[in-house]
Amino acid sequence: MGKTSYLLIGAVAGAAVAMVYHYFFGPAPKTTYDENYRSRLDYALDEGERAALAQQARLQRQFEEYKQRPAGEQRPASATGPVA
Repeated sequence: MGKTSYLLIGAVAGAAVAMVYHYFFGPAPKTTYDENYRSRLDYALDEGERAALAQQARLQRQFEEYKQRPAGEQRPASATGPVA
């Protein structure tokens, strides 16, 4: 392949990398450029943190319930469903 082919391949690859970069680090939809600016990555990280905290609280409550019941007792009726 010639120099022109390598130039075109490099340009296409660079454009693809720029699109991916813009998608992850660019503004979220309906974003205003002020002190409340958030990228999609910031939003995803915040959502993940909220989900992790909710899961941790649920597991902590479940652990406390299990600690308080006597040994050999069956699971309470509220906990008979599948564990997600």
